Amino acid sequence: MFWEDWVDRALSCFNKDRDKEPAVPIPVTELDPLEFADDERLDKSFQRFLAELDLPPEKQDEMLSQSREKKISMLHKHAIRTKYNSSRFLQKLRGYADAFPEQLNSEAVEFLQDLVIALRTQDNSFVHSFLAEGGVALLSQLLRLSWCEDRSDFTFFFLSAFRALLNSSSGRQAVLDCPESLRNIAASIECSDPKAKVVSAEVLSGLCFVPEIGHRKVLTAITDASQLMGERIRFQKLLEALHRTFSCDRQTDRVRTAAIGLINALLSTGPSENSVEYRTHLRYELLLQGVQEVIDSCRGDASQRLDDHFDLFEMMRKEDELSISGVSDDSGASSPVDFDNVVGMAEALQNKLSSTVALPHFASLLQHLFMVPCDEKHIPLWRLFDLLLQHLTLQTTVNGITDVHQPLTGTVDMNDIISRLHTQCEYETLEREHERLREELEAERMRVVDLENRLSDMHDGRSTLSRTSDLSTSPSDPGPSRPSSACLDTLPPVIPPIAAPPPPPPPPPLFGKLPMPTEDAKKNVPPRKSDTRTVNWNKISKDKLKGTVWEFADDEKLYKHIDLEELSTLFAASTSHKDDDNESVMGYSISRKHREEISVIDSRKAQNCTIMLSKLKMTNRELRNVLLSMDDKGRIPKDMIEQMLKFLPTREEGQQLAETVARFKTPTCLALADRYLYEVSQIPRFEQRLKCLHIIRSFKERIELLSPALQAICLTSQALCSNKRLRQYLALVLAIGNYLNQGKRNGNAHGFTMHSLNSLNQVRNATRGDRNLQHYIAQLIERKFPDLVKLKRELNCVYEASRFNKEEVAAEIRSLEQSIGFIRSELARAKNCTLAEGEEDKENLTKPEEDRFDEAAKSFITSATNEFRNLEALFAEMKGKLASCAKLFCFDEKASPDEIFSVFAKWLTSFTEAHHAIWREQEEEETRKRQTLARSYFAKKSRKKEKERDFEQLIFALQNGELFSEELARLRTSFRLPPGKKREKTAAR
Repeated sequence: MFWEDWVDRALSCFNKDRDKEPAVPIPVTELDPLEFADDERLDKSFQRFLAELDLPPEKQDEMLSQSREKKISMLHKHAIRTKYNSSRFLQKLRGYADAFPEQLNSEAVEFLQDLVIALRTQDNSFVHSFLAEGGVALLSQLLRLSWCEDRSDFTFFFLSAFRALLNSSSGRQAVLDCPESLRNIAASIECSDPKAKVVSAEVLSGLCFVPEIGHRKVLTAITDASQLMGERIRFQKLLEALHRTFSCDRQTDRVRTAAIGLINALLSTGPSENSVEYRTHLRYELLLQGVQEVIDSCRGDASQRLDDHFDLFEMMRKEDELSISGVSDDSGASSPVDFDNVVGMAEALQNKLSSTVALPHFASLLQHLFMVPCDEKHIPLWRLFDLLLQHLTLQTTVNGITDVHQPLTGTVDMNDIISRLHTQCEYETLEREHERLREELEAERMRVVDLENRLSDMHDGRSTLSRTSDLSTSPSDPGPSRPSSACLDTLPPVIPPIAAPPPPPPPPPLFGKLPMPTEDAKKNVPPRKSDTRTVNWNKISKDKLKGTVWEFADDEKLYKHIDLEELSTLFAASTSHKDDDNESVMGYSISRKHREEISVIDSRKAQNCTIMLSKLKMTNRELRNVLLSMDDKGRIPKDMIEQMLKFLPTREEGQQLAETVARFKTPTCLALADRYLYEVSQIPRFEQRLKCLHIIRSFKERIELLSPALQAICLTSQALCSNKRLRQYLALVLAIGNYLNQGKRNGNAHGFTMHSLNSLNQVRNATRGDRNLQHYIAQLIERKFPDLVKLKRELNCVYEASRFNKEEVAAEIRSLEQSIGFIRSELARAKNCTLAEGEEDKENLTKPEEDRFDEAAKSFITSATNEFRNLEALFAEMKGKLASCAKLFCFDEKASPDEIFSVFAKWLTSFTEAHHAIWREQEEEETRKRQTLARSYFAKKSRKKEKERDFEQLIFALQNGELFSEELARLRTSFRLPPGKKREKTAAR
């Protein structure tokens, strides 16, 4: 065999600069040739020799089948090997534990190298002796002592000793049975030495593949080590090692390969191997810490093997997300459910639960989450929700398995949680106070805007010269503008009030209507000493009291039982609600008298119009100027233009408003909504102008919605007509169908309609009830026609094109054409009115100087006509390509895109689902193979060309990607990386 050669190579590797012996050997005597003359004695000696090698049963049988001469030769070589004494190593290690060396000198290096070589190459009896005398606990203690900054050079050697010890089955079991050792190994990834980081990650990666307990032990160790390393959340130091750059590129690549190898091992072994939910759970914890961003940043200078590990992580993630979302799509684009988008996941969950009884519970969950505050104080409560859901999800979907990360133990102290929240009473109090302040602010704001509009009216000369004239309110404005000094200078000085004159007689009837009712006789109400709040009720006139509950109400006698001072105090008016006779505007006092505003339009229309004006936040003058300029600065939102079209003055309302203004000599007498309708009625052809403005503002958006639809239909039609793989697939289906229909009514077919593709899944498999003809075709394509798998990527555009209806598209195009024609006719009318100087339309006023309707209409017609011509050309092209596609695939030439492409979309979905079902079977088979492969690595012993033992072989296969090669090849045939992540693969370092 090669035992001597193995030892010599190991010694030369670790002791290149030394010629002396690595350890004091135990003297052995040469074997007596006569000792093996008896076959029975030879067999006993050979059995002891096999026990020392710690071989699995199948290998032992292979060794026992060797010839007699071969057995004697192996025993002879084994007898003359240098033997080590474990006691010497343990004694030295105990000395280190009592007095740790100050620095890593040559003597310490020599000893530690000898220890590593002995643990890796010596017989099983040496390992048993080392373990029996507490070698694992001693190594773990020394490993922890080496974490100091000045002792970090020792960490690599202690980790290498653990790695060498794991080559033995007894050594592996001893390390796995020692939680402290695993925790210290996991914590060593924080060491500053890059070689120590590599060995720590590689040891943990290899242990993940130990059947049954390896993954759980490693994950527990990483979780326990998190507290030792001071991590905020586990895996933090592992991701730091993945992102860190070292002085040497080779070291950086090795550390990154070891780190991502550990991540992939955690996602491929134990519960992760067979549970997509558990994989997603662990992966999402890594994604929250930015592992995807780290991978993206490291791809630029990654080696081939590191790039393979990155590809494996990303493609496994994509496959799992597709599986979780229940969508079959391998187009190479992002997952149909964006798991990085909270809104996207919520919408996908709603769609998933829409037809189940679980939807009300989902809605209830969201509603209750809305009730939870999101401030800093309640972050622990959100964390509790997260942990509860994580553990409940894992326990219900992974057969009771839960993560070891921060397990929930004992009962939840809800009192402690409730103590962190505001009480409902406190919340309601704050809410009421907030509402009161908001109302006061709004009232004050409206008051300021009211005063600003009064000053604006005075500046325009529209108000009367009297200081006591009533001033109108206008649409709200964000803030008042300071009046000009000239305007303020014209204000007369304030005269002290004099005795009020007798009330004027009632005004005559307006517009032929009934006269306004006279004021009711005043009641004997005690006078107030201060202003109070207003009770908002609807008064009933005295002439309507007969026969009602108020006819004999004697409320005046009740005042003697009421504490009027207390009532005034409790309901005193705030400063913003005072109805003083004098108001201060920009430092000047303006006297005003109370008078009701006049409204002639319908009350409901007035109310809705007032709400609309409050959202516009413009004065009447500003609104008029914006409309005359055709809103060249885009101050009015498009949706507000639509609202304005709903509140247009009718001819009768315009006449009544004009008569009212003429009667009172000022528009300030009108209510807010009436004033707005009066002002806009003064704009020439206001309704047509507003419709033109709406067309101009929405035209480009409508074009942008139509163009992609037409382009999608054109591209999809062309893709279907020119796709050779689709024709090959149809020919394959035709061949299979004719074979199955041989001698039947549907046999001997020369073709079939495309709708027939969706009936393939109705042909059930006779041997498997969960399989149909579509699965068979997918499996056949996978084996014999792998090129046809690309159909799913090439025809993915049919999903977008199947959303559009030709008639709806044509109707929208006709509407666009009519819109352009409407503006063109309005422009021609405006020109004619200008030439005739308004004689043809006496209802309209002379065109104002600031009117920019002509310029805006001309500019729009020029640009819109060009865009519409392009759209018409694209529509004609779409109809031609769609008709060709319909004819090619035996559809009616007048068929709509949604009728044609929905057939292909439904078939493509079924085709993709069948492929994914086949791939899931293959993945399960690969999982079983990988488990067998991992076990086989632990069962192998050294061969002539492989000088390393079991655990070393496993780590080597893990780091170079051999362990995942078949899985990676399968994923690469199924998925594509995003374009930004593709690059030429460089040779492995």
